[in-house]
Amino acid sequence: MSGAGLDRRALLKSAGALGAAAGMPLGSALAQDAAALRVVDLRAEGLVAPIGLDQQDVRLSWRLESDRRGVTQTRCEVQAASSAALLEAGTPDLWHAGEVLTRRSMDMGWLGAPLKSRQKVYWRVLVRDDAGLRATSPVATFEMGLLDKADWQAQWIEAQTELERADRAAGLVWMRGDRTADESPRFFRLAFDLAEPGDVTLFTAANFKSTLWLDGTQVEVPVGFKRFGIDPVAVTTRRLAAGRHVLGFRVENPRGFNGPKIHEIAATAMIRTAGRRLTSETMRTAVHAPEGWSGASFDDARWAAATRSADQPQAWPRSGAYMLRREFRLAKPVRQARLRMTALGAYVAEINGARISDVCLAPESSDFRSTALYRTYDVTALLRPGANAIGAMLGEGWYGSYHAPAGRYAFGDPPLRLFAQLEVEHTDGTRSLVATDKDWQLRPESPVTQAEIYYGEDYDARLEQPGWSQPGFRAAGWVPARIGEAPPCALVAHVGPPIRPIERMAAKSITSFEGDRHVIDFGQNFAGWVELKARGAAGQQVSLRFAEILGADGHVDQANLRSARCACLYTLRGDPAGETYQPHFTYFGFRYVEVSGLGRAPTADEIAGIVVSSALPETGRPLIENRIIQGLWQNSRWSQRSNFFGVPTDCPQRDERLGWTGDANVFWDAAAFTMDVGPFTRRFMGDMRDAQGPRGEFPDYAPSGWRDQLLGASPGWADAGVILPWTVWQRYGDTAIVERNWPAMTRYMRFIADSNPDHVWRHLRGYDYGDWVALDAKEPGDETTPKDLIATAMWKRSADAMAQMARGAKRQPEAERYEQLAKDITAAFAAAFVRPDGSVGNGSQCGYILALRFGLVPEGLRAAATAKLAADIRRRGTLLSTGFLGTPFSLDALADQGEHALVYDLLLRTAFPSWGYMIAKGATTIWERWNADMADASMNSYNHYALGAVTGFVFRRVAGIDPLDAGFLKWRFDPVLDPRLPRGGASYESVLGRIVTEWSNAAGQFDARLVVPANSRAEVCLPAGSADAVRESGRALPDAPGVEIVGMRGDRLVIEVGSGEYRFTAQGPSSPT
Repeated sequence: MSGAGLDRRALLKSAGALGAAAGMPLGSALAQDAAALRVVDLRAEGLVAPIGLDQQDVRLSWRLESDRRGVTQTRCEVQAASSAALLEAGTPDLWHAGEVLTRRSMDMGWLGAPLKSRQKVYWRVLVRDDAGLRATSPVATFEMGLLDKADWQAQWIEAQTELERADRAAGLVWMRGDRTADESPRFFRLAFDLAEPGDVTLFTAANFKSTLWLDGTQVEVPVGFKRFGIDPVAVTTRRLAAGRHVLGFRVENPRGFNGPKIHEIAATAMIRTAGRRLTSETMRTAVHAPEGWSGASFDDARWAAATRSADQPQAWPRSGAYMLRREFRLAKPVRQARLRMTALGAYVAEINGARISDVCLAPESSDFRSTALYRTYDVTALLRPGANAIGAMLGEGWYGSYHAPAGRYAFGDPPLRLFAQLEVEHTDGTRSLVATDKDWQLRPESPVTQAEIYYGEDYDARLEQPGWSQPGFRAAGWVPARIGEAPPCALVAHVGPPIRPIERMAAKSITSFEGDRHVIDFGQNFAGWVELKARGAAGQQVSLRFAEILGADGHVDQANLRSARCACLYTLRGDPAGETYQPHFTYFGFRYVEVSGLGRAPTADEIAGIVVSSALPETGRPLIENRIIQGLWQNSRWSQRSNFFGVPTDCPQRDERLGWTGDANVFWDAAAFTMDVGPFTRRFMGDMRDAQGPRGEFPDYAPSGWRDQLLGASPGWADAGVILPWTVWQRYGDTAIVERNWPAMTRYMRFIADSNPDHVWRHLRGYDYGDWVALDAKEPGDETTPKDLIATAMWKRSADAMAQMARGAKRQPEAERYEQLAKDITAAFAAAFVRPDGSVGNGSQCGYILALRFGLVPEGLRAAATAKLAADIRRRGTLLSTGFLGTPFSLDALADQGEHALVYDLLLRTAFPSWGYMIAKGATTIWERWNADMADASMNSYNHYALGAVTGFVFRRVAGIDPLDAGFLKWRFDPVLDPRLPRGGASYESVLGRIVTEWSNAAGQFDARLVVPANSRAEVCLPAGSADAVRESGRALPDAPGVEIVGMRGDRLVIEVGSGEYRFTAQGPSSPT
């Protein structure tokens, strides 16, 4: 009997009766036949032995292993205790409800005693399989974080210099005027008087492109090259005479990509003089200013007084890092210690001179107005009885750094702040606590003199403070830390895989040029930084410039990075033994780095590439005997590594690096094969909820510095709010992600329906990107396919996903409602976009692909629509003209309709445009655009995974690992075959265990080796005319244990098998399709 569809609480209520009926409870049957049945890989929230969980409804999972075929779990009993001793004694005190009839070994929600802060849970599971064999798992653990605000005793301590504090106290006062009706510029004047001559420092900014004048003379200020967003505050110094002066701003009316989200024209200035600071409250503004408007003598009495803006950030200029420390004593031996830490900024923490972890750039990117992610670290080994010290270097991180397009400090005002709580449990059971408070000390300068995500880092090793995080340290320049203002955000535990170094890359070549410039090629585009080893004189500076590509002259080419500096400047301290440097508060996307200032070329031993990523376990690898298909996956894998960086970014290199939802929406199918994306998705969906609009609109990217959703929700982008949870539910059987996001998903679906009652998505389509970067587009978002067609297709896909999730989560009425919605959308789509001859929309490939793949073409017209799609592909020279939304579904749409040869024509193509073309041009990651090697550098990433989304098709339809039931309880092996591909397959670590497919197709014979994990069943589709033409391990199918013949489906014989290893041989045509 399967309990997959039963309510857990109902099951547990009857668990006692079940145990009695079984004769004896599983808890008393601890002896097991280990060779016959094993219980392994126990996880909580998809993680092994996590610490710091903050969900009461913790989800548990495990896997079964057995050498026997057809093994399924029939019953299980979870036991949990507050100590290992209680569990081993058979007296679990947290959960001991008896056995439950269920096949599921994943998504078991916690139904034991309520969990408490800091509680460590020891748990195991006892299972019985279909043959009556019993097995008991090893003991596993999980540990809770802090569940109540009262558990926190830490205070936010701030980090800033006295000069910064005084500047920020005066503030950047933004003054505004309305956008202009004729799209002309708006002008601002700020008059101020100086009692005596002297040096002044000007802080100036505007919320769109602007020009600055001082006393009628234009002031040159830095302007970012094609910056994706507003220019940051400019800082200039002038010596001015006594008397009246005027700052003048000409600010363009906002336009272009960011224009719709900028609802005013605003400027700000702060003038620092000796002894006082002048702000911009007295600004005056006008449109169509006359000649001489910027001069000090101009009479602006008829100009309107500018009004104060409430919407602009305190975007103060970039700074370096700060150092914070505290000493403390522990009077007793330590049994366990946990450090819980977050920041408004990013921290690198040490205890007693040792770094607490290799975690980088923590806390990760989030909307700090709503959420600050804290991590819990096991620091037991770093503490000792007696004197101890803790220290943290605090940089701008994701809080203070420029966050496109909103700018610096997009999620809250400065200063940077640190929040930490060290909890020590002693061997006698007592506790000590050390938290951020007034007893900490601050050093306002550090070796990191400048640092920002896009900028890079400048590091002066002469400013290092040896021993600063050890007890007994004494040095000048440290002052008491101040308690800062507590931010409005909630503290949320981050227990998923952190950002950390995952691989070292050796230099493939080192090329030297005149001027002491040396270019290192690592042979692979990736995200991270380099480690540099150097010797030199104190004060000698070494520059590192990062790039994805080289210019024609062999030098690094940073043109596609736009305004991102992407460089490090390291100043040596002069250590004769040598010094080693890695950056702390930035990262880069690059293949090449130019080293200059070293005085010679570095050797291969002196420079290494450090690959950095969210450290997701890799779970899938295709085994395809074709360099193009295997290379496509490898490039996709590297783009996933590079862009799964706390959030799923679009690119790792230019002045963007945002959690674009359109890229994620189409790529998650592929992503969930290559890596375990469960915990990563749960964490990112928090960002999606934080960024959701008041009407239910999911964002274009998350976190979002600008929360403006007035335009609506962008089809294919906003749908990620539904498709990401759906993918995780489908792959891992995880209903927790469904339940935790159900209110947000239903709000989104209601928003679309309320705005489009006729079931064609015509209204409130956000930025309406369409089939972004389609081949025929002159501009990336050109309407090469009707955008209301695309929107309606995406709505249908989300409705289907909602219906499936609702059934999986036992929400039957809602499932029926979404199933009806899907039918209504299908009917409306057919009426609006499908003609009687099977043509769809404007005849674009994208229109056909989405309509066919999402079931929007009436059954009787699918053949005609497919023929028109195939004809257009061939008419163009057998190539795709699709972009971000059409390409990911193209191969599925063709394969669904039997166009197998055309699938391989596209997969194996090496001419432009194709995946093979990228590989032929030396690509080691997926390009943003088909024509990246010919396109505009300002939007041209060479590390952008969206067009690599078809690697999901490679796993499902080439390798033959296609999930049918959530969590791979059932999956299909039905590879798309072609004579040009003699062998294929893949290995995938599913939530139930390893799935392996290996097949060969040649000389009239098809061979397949399949490994099906315990608790799973596979539908196997073989190219054979009948069961008589197939053998399993040399046996006729009726004689093969665990094999059930289902029947014929087209030209495939369909059979079902349970767990185990199978070897099939099918005699048939030499090139079955």
